[in-house]
Amino acid sequence: MYWYDLLQTKHGWIGVLGSSKGLRRITLPASTTKAAIEPFANEAENAAFSPNSWHFLKKLFEELLRGEPASTNPTLDYQGVPFFTKAAWEACRTIPLGETRSYKWLATAAGNASAARAAGQAMARNRFPLIIPCHRVVASSGNLHGYGGGLSMKAMLLSAERTHL
Repeated sequence: MYWYDLLQTKHGWIGVLGSSKGLRRITLPASTTKAAIEPFANEAENAAFSPNSWHFLKKLFEELLRGEPASTNPTLDYQGVPFFTKAAWEACRTIPLGETRSYKWLATAAGNASAARAAGQAMARNRFPLIIPCHRVVASSGNLHGYGGGLSMKAMLLSAERTHL
């Protein structure tokens, strides 16, 4: 059984989907509730709308959007996630606030130095943006590259983190 909620932040609506094992998916801020739930609409179809089930996450999302360190570390439901993808996500979580690492670094940290492209795909499939800070992963040149919320949001998140430091 899954539960979902929609949380309003100053940056927009964030969709949250969870299970008894923890968070299953979250979305980046969107301008409408419909847009916030769209990335996991198929799973939410069989989920119960449960306002306030995930209310404690609103504070966490506001902190992360301001570039602050997370005050809580929610349990994530990795069910169905391939081994390398999970390893890349976990490696990404070790990138310090306000810093960046390359896809090659991420691949190496996830256990396969020759899998930079696969590391990029793992970031593209990130079900937990903000919590797994894929915005901190950049091209080996240091340039911003790819982000589900757009490069302007990626730049805003990195800038907020660097300003907070």
